[in-house]
Amino acid sequence: MTGPPLLDRRLCFVLGKGGVGKSTVAAALGLLGARAGRRTLLVEVAARRRLSRLFAGAAIGADRPTELAPGLFGLSIEAERAMEEYLDMQLKVRPLVDLLVKSRAFHSFAAAAPGLPELVTLGKIWELATHVEDGRPVWDVLVVDLPATGHGIALLEVAGRVHELAASGPIREQSAKIAEVVGHPAATGIAVVARPEELAVTEATEAVAALREKGLPAAVAVMNGVCARRFTPEDVPVLEAALAATPDGAAATAVRAALAHAHRERREQGQSAQLAEGVDLPVVELPELITARMDLDGVGILAGALGASPAVAPAGTRVAG
Repeated sequence: MTGPPLLDRRLCFVLGKGGVGKSTVAAALGLLGARAGRRTLLVEVAARRRLSRLFAGAAIGADRPTELAPGLFGLSIEAERAMEEYLDMQLKVRPLVDLLVKSRAFHSFAAAAPGLPELVTLGKIWELATHVEDGRPVWDVLVVDLPATGHGIALLEVAGRVHELAASGPIREQSAKIAEVVGHPAATGIAVVARPEELAVTEATEAVAALREKGLPAAVAVMNGVCARRFTPEDVPVLEAALAATPDGAAATAVRAALAHAHRERREQGQSAQLAEGVDLPVVELPELITARMDLDGVGILAGALGASPAVAPAGTRVAG
């Protein structure tokens, strides 16, 4: 399944296991889209508020998009609020909608209904992606920070499952439209994030296989947190010989640190090669940033690294730095 560069697609979903830096990668993709001249909406789901912390505490809410940087806006989607908006649109009787959303029984039903929170969330994303004003789309690109892998895939595939199960009616019709867009590699791309660790690489590989099985367009793999490349394999025996000749003192401490870094490089290169082989997708490596707290400057560095990849940056607008 092929398609254009990730940010030339209207919908960009970011998927990965917890702890791999998925939200940071989503933020970097959003910033890159804005730098490339795309009016970009960065979307978080499940009200996790991680994106707000990355953008200097910007209050990303559910009411309206919040400007995060020139050309970049953020929005949080909460399933219950999206459900209220959907009911308002379908029923067109506000007092009845108010009565429903205040009902404890309704909320219990909504929480228990299989796939309903995911469907209204995906429906809200689709509505944002297709919203038009003055004859043109409001957003050029939506970058969506998905929940962790299992829940993220469930959200992506829910429209197709509802379309298969529902016999008729507006929900089935809308689900079919959403499933068509989400499954089309010209319109949608999914970035799968990993770290150079065995478990994360295995889960990313399995996630891409699951996406392909469900007909969902995996576009690129991102290896996050890669250490700086400072040594070649030929440097290792030289360092080992230096350590053997001078086993004590400050020089030996420095050589041990260099050797440890060289061995880490080799391990991480092996993990990157394993990821590339397992997913059969372009792999973009992002540098490890040594910082107490990720901020906009750090997100900008990662955006520059992503912008150097032809699999990610919009065609003709490679953005580095």
